Amino acid sequence: MRARSGHAARGTRPMFSLSLRDTEDTTRHASGAHHAADAGHARRSAYDPNLIKHLKADHASLQATLARLEDQAHRCQFAKLPGTLARFHADLLHHIAEEDEHFYAHVARSLRDDPLVSERLDRASARMAGIARMVTLFVRHYTDIGVAAPTRDAFLRDLDVITALLGDRIELEETSLYALYQPPHRAGELPDEDCLLSLDCAAG
Repeated sequence: MRARSGHAARGTRPMFSLSLRDTEDTTRHASGAHHAADAGHARRSAYDPNLIKHLKADHASLQATLARLEDQAHRCQFAKLPGTLARFHADLLHHIAEEDEHFYAHVARSLRDDPLVSERLDRASARMAGIARMVTLFVRHYTDIGVAAPTRDAFLRDLDVITALLGDRIELEETSLYALYQPPHRAGELPDEDCLLSLDCAAG
């Protein structure tokens, strides 16, 4: 899923003014919260052979909801947007919580003897938390001001940014990062070069 240039060409300025560069600030903020939470307790998660399938199903559902938001805005179905926004926000936060608890916790424990990989993994998790923070700001903004004819173009342009950010992240996770999730008998094996590269990309 990529940002579509059609909305960017419109004259209406996005009221939320989202930018791909904003993820840098939100990632730094999320990183601090991420490490503070980890300091309070040791994360534990047993290997689940169905986890990746479940997380990918979440991805498909999230992308379908984003498409629904765009369709509702194009059709001027403004009364439906608040509910769809709230559903997308809740589903994304639930997905990230599950991913952090079950995927990142398991992989971090398996690779805890490699400090460099562990650091990259923490940064990758924090970057996802940064995207979640951006989504929260986006949802709160358009919940507060509402989406109507005067704000529709701005909403669509900001939605393009959210869609691009999440789409790129999903592609990275499904094509590379999820390969780090291995059963117990392979725990401790160092990731290959492709997986290390994916960690670098995910960490930003």
